[in-house]
Amino acid sequence: MSALWAGWAPAVPTQRGRLRPVAAPTQRLARFPFLLVLIGIFGLGMAGLLMLNTTLQNQAFQARSLNRQATELAYVQADLENRLDSYAAPAELARLASKAGMRPNPHPVFLVLPEGKIVGKPTPVSGQEVPSLVVKTPEQLAAEREKKVAKANAAAAAKKAADEAKRAAAERAAAEQQANAAAEKKNKKKKPANAADRGDG
Repeated sequence: MSALWAGWAPAVPTQRGRLRPVAAPTQRLARFPFLLVLIGIFGLGMAGLLMLNTTLQNQAFQARSLNRQATELAYVQADLENRLDSYAAPAELARLASKAGMRPNPHPVFLVLPEGKIVGKPTPVSGQEVPSLVVKTPEQLAAEREKKVAKANAAAAAKKAADEAKRAAAERAAAEQQANAAAEKKNKKKKPANAADRGDG
């Protein structure tokens, strides 16, 4: 044997410990209530997920609807801004001023603020001073066209009436000439007959 094995010897217990009775094992919980608790927790989790999913879908629908409404309102806003810009254009302002009866004044007068000093001599206008600056509304243009058409129709009717009167006068004169010529022919025929009667008598 080797020197390593020579010094080895198994330990021998010198004294034995006291034996004690083992405690009774604790009773385990029944499986059925545990399963009921697990099923309840699982059911609550599923209901919570379903409610969360439904809420998220409703919010997504609302977000889509609000986005669509925001887009429509953006288009409406752009349209209103375009209309406002068109109403603020100088030509449109001139047309609206002309429609309201305002006329351009070739002699402007200025009010200097805050002194309240008037620069220039205020003179009223009749509206015919600068006719090229008067912007007429479509209604005014239509009224002027109607007046021109009515004037042209009246002139044409007057000319037609004058032509008809001339033609009627010419027809009367021709009828009178024919009547005079016929009367002269009759008188000429009567004269020789009268002369023949005198010669026989």
